[in-house]
Amino acid sequence: MSDAEIAALLAAAPVEPCGGAALHLLAPADWLRLAELVDPADFAGLFVADGRAHALFFRAAPLLVAVALDNGAYPALSPAIPEAGWYERRAAETHGATATGATDTRPAIRHGEGDAAWPRFDAPADEGAFQVGQGPVAGLIARPVHRRFTIAAGRIARLEHRHGYAHRDIAALLHGKSPRAAARFAARLAGDAVVAHALAFARAAEAAGGCDIPPRAAALRAAMLDIERVTAHLLALTAALEAAGRPGLATRLGRVRDDIAAAVAVLFGHRLMMDAVTPGGLEVDARPEALPALAAALAAAVPSVRLVGGFRVRRALGPAAALARDRARAVLARVSAIVPAIEAAPPGEIVAALPPVSAAGLGSAASSRGMVHHWVKLHDGQIAAAALIDPAPRLASRLEEAAVGLDIEGFAVLEACYAVPTGAIDG
Repeated sequence: MSDAEIAALLAAAPVEPCGGAALHLLAPADWLRLAELVDPADFAGLFVADGRAHALFFRAAPLLVAVALDNGAYPALSPAIPEAGWYERRAAETHGATATGATDTRPAIRHGEGDAAWPRFDAPADEGAFQVGQGPVAGLIARPVHRRFTIAAGRIARLEHRHGYAHRDIAALLHGKSPRAAARFAARLAGDAVVAHALAFARAAEAAGGCDIPPRAAALRAAMLDIERVTAHLLALTAALEAAGRPGLATRLGRVRDDIAAAVAVLFGHRLMMDAVTPGGLEVDARPEALPALAAALAAAVPSVRLVGGFRVRRALGPAAALARDRARAVLARVSAIVPAIEAAPPGEIVAALPPVSAAGLGSAASSRGMVHHWVKLHDGQIAAAALIDPAPRLASRLEEAAVGLDIEGFAVLEACYAVPTGAIDG
């Protein structure tokens, strides 16, 4: 990344106030130039609102830029940033905004059985290659996504995903609601990142209104986020070990995860801490009588998680071993500090009032798969526009690349360890 050139480009651009991150308004040429200068790995997402296309980048801090739509069109970022392709497709479907020069113009959302424009999969060109489909309907509880594997010589030569079966357009459901009423919808984007999305949304609303939350709420929010990341990592490890043929260790980790969730249900009123985080603070306070059970469950996770780094387990996990080891390390880094952090939370109020402002704000929070971001625009304290960004679409693209060269069994283990939720993609 050319930091000096990026800084010069941004310094010359008009700036609009936005709580949490200033909004830089770029000319089309500067929009395209920025896409060439930034590290594609820093791209977080793209959305359309207020007659503009917005791009969010995140490294140490968020960078939010926008370009005005010209007759409903804007310059595509996907030629320079391939992972922008899915967001451009979504923007075309939900806002009718055309990304000029986009690398992929296929529809992103399934509109009905007879939709002739629904993306088609390319037939294999190599002799002897064939295709295998998976989903979106299966004889078990499964994610609503269609995968098409192109197999050559027993290995995956290409993997394509077709999403859009579970499109909800949660961002549109937020319109006209108060931030506290809308928080329930924002939290339900992905079941393994309930706290992360609720917190990112709350922070966006708080940044727009300049609201300071009580210290106790801030401390408990941080602990809740750590709990959620630990349980999400355990869930992914459990699924990966099951797929790798290690049911004994998978059962142990699954039991630990369930014990943590049971303690959390007492501590915050819900196994997933659903609707506990609200703009301005928290809806519920921690119940200290649940802390001994939570401490015991978290301590029980340590010996089982350490086994993930063992040679035999790593060999069984195959191509997913490195990712599984990263997840195990993340668990071990957090479990011992969660209960002391809750015990050390200062006493006092847990929620503050939000002022009825007309302003915009950006909020971010860490999930088990990366940073999630929410942007909201308020008008007299009500939501006029919103965007919800999850790393899932980018991870799905990386999973397609990582699958090449694997057999189907190896892919099943890798896919389980990636743990990409369809709901976070379809939104």
